[in-house]
Amino acid sequence: MNIQAISASTVHAPASLARVGGAVALWCLALFFCAFTPWVHAAQVVGEVTLIIGKASIERSSGNSEPQKGGSVQEGDVIRTNDNGHVHIRFIDGALVSVRPNSVFRIHEFKYSPSDPAASVVRLSLDAGEARSISGAAAQAAKERFRLNTPLVAIGVKGTDFVTQVSKDVIRVTVNQGAIVMAPFDSLCKADALGICNTLRAKELTAEMLGQALVYRLGSPDPSFQNVGKPGQADSTKLLQLDRQVREAADKPLASDTEAKNPLNAVGSNRLIWGRWARDPIANDQLTVPFLEAMRGNEVTVGDGYYFLFREPSQINLLPTLSTKTDFGLKSSSAYYRNAANEMVPATVVSGSLSIDFGAKTFATQLGLSAEGTGLQSFSQSGSINPNTGIFLGRAGPEAAPSSSLAGAISLDARQAGYLFKTQIGRGSFVGATLWGR
Repeated sequence: MNIQAISASTVHAPASLARVGGAVALWCLALFFCAFTPWVHAAQVVGEVTLIIGKASIERSSGNSEPQKGGSVQEGDVIRTNDNGHVHIRFIDGALVSVRPNSVFRIHEFKYSPSDPAASVVRLSLDAGEARSISGAAAQAAKERFRLNTPLVAIGVKGTDFVTQVSKDVIRVTVNQGAIVMAPFDSLCKADALGICNTLRAKELTAEMLGQALVYRLGSPDPSFQNVGKPGQADSTKLLQLDRQVREAADKPLASDTEAKNPLNAVGSNRLIWGRWARDPIANDQLTVPFLEAMRGNEVTVGDGYYFLFREPSQINLLPTLSTKTDFGLKSSSAYYRNAANEMVPATVVSGSLSIDFGAKTFATQLGLSAEGTGLQSFSQSGSINPNTGIFLGRAGPEAAPSSSLAGAISLDARQAGYLFKTQIGRGSFVGATLWGR
């Protein structure tokens, strides 16, 4: 019924009563819309943002915004990250997703009720970039109604922790825990369907298939397996057990051989610690510990997708009160060189210096870097320090070295410092992290 019809319904009443009746009807109609319109148009909140690093945006029907820690995510949201952006999401069923740099992640549908998790429906897509997904109660209880789509393939899960990488012509998935099934889209595997595509072209990848990735290339008949194992890795089975114990909040998680050999990696005895957002360390990495272990009781400061620097929380910040100039010694480091073929080559930090002027709130640092085929290379940066947060960034603009970046933090007692760096050398780039002390 429209407004004109409501007014017309009063024509047989006395004129004054008709006017009153029409006014009341209009008022009631307005009250109806005022009361119920917000409910009709309210978006379904399906999770919250738990971590933001760098630049990112959330696109939704009501307009675009920058994600904020503790802010909500809704059905229909599109999360976009820039080249230094990271967005971590915790969904209402406990699922976790890390959207990494240069990525586009969509939440098409997310229906979950704690009273009936088997009726859940989850429909997501990764259009570009990289994301890590850890299944929650919805995917675990209703695997047949979970789907992560990419532009080329459908991914179904079997209670899983997995990483998906999407480029223009290639999709690659690795599994940390559980299993996934990848199937190319065709007449039997539709993008608008749910669950696993059980077609002849489908392939399954499990966590037990250590060192393997499932890859699909545009134009290929089926997905294929790719060996992604790295020389010098620690025992993958032991690291998987460690990751599982940490996730289950075990009191005494198993220490890996790498961590036992390097006391700097003991979480409890350091104010700064490097965590890695990867199951296995890269070659020659004796600096990092698993992300979940580094996060326990600590807060994140800076990160780049693999390296994340955590700091022990403290109510006392000495940085604003200090006025001396201090030299720090390099205690530990981890680095790699990504060459022109996009291969990760182990790299070494040969030498280094870090000077911090607490009075001027500035820093200057220099590193010697080496990898196979590069010879000895030099990296240097300087910039300012925020005394309130202890976070520092390398200079940008004309004064900075070309294609060079740095981000780091100081422990609030000024005893330690750490930073991650990236610098282009030739047709490749050195990337790494450092830990300093005095």
